[in-house]
Amino acid sequence: MLRLAKKAVFRAINSQGFNLVRIGPRPKKQLKAEQLIGWFWPVECRRLYLLASMTSGPILEIGHFLGRSTACICEAIQDIGKPREFVSYDLGFRSVEEFKTHYDKVHKSDIPVPDLYKEIVFSQNTTTTEVAKRNLTAMGLESYVELISGNFIDLDHRKYDMIFCDATHDIAEIEATLPHVIEHSNHGCVWAFHDMDQTRIKHILGLAEAEYSELTYTLGTFVYMGK
Repeated sequence: MLRLAKKAVFRAINSQGFNLVRIGPRPKKQLKAEQLIGWFWPVECRRLYLLASMTSGPILEIGHFLGRSTACICEAIQDIGKPREFVSYDLGFRSVEEFKTHYDKVHKSDIPVPDLYKEIVFSQNTTTTEVAKRNLTAMGLESYVELISGNFIDLDHRKYDMIFCDATHDIAEIEATLPHVIEHSNHGCVWAFHDMDQTRIKHILGLAEAEYSELTYTLGTFVYMGK
């Protein structure tokens, strides 16, 4: 079953008109993204880089935080040397209160605010998008992505061939976010979801017409098979 699912990933990417060549498990260099602060592990950075480098269609990112995952995709686009539409969203919280108003409602419980938000974002009265833009500019990657501060559910009505989602951390977030991911997916869209485990993978497969491919640390890869 896993082998068939992996083949589905390759079929989906090839169907976009991109000639896919099988390569090793990671790019043969350190990515610029690995210099940035974030919760995305190096092995996940390299898997996301590979997925983006094999995708010829438009790419959506849901949750760029400080730009670590965003930089992975930007660097892939830069290295391939072919233009891609890449749009990235992150919720524009400027305070602990705004953060908790959103996430306490999603989870229906008291959600702690991560220290990195307090130290890097809220203490500077800024947004994650503004920080991510500075980080990408410092690495010469800002021209490969359109960074947007806000909720993609309200602001975006396009469909994509690859979606990286960092808003599926648990069952509550999966149920709140996945229907909108589906709405934004072309048939054969490659999904890369962060913070996956077997329970969350099973839940996603129960809610969506998708095939599971593989798990790279906590980065789960799927292919959307719906219309």
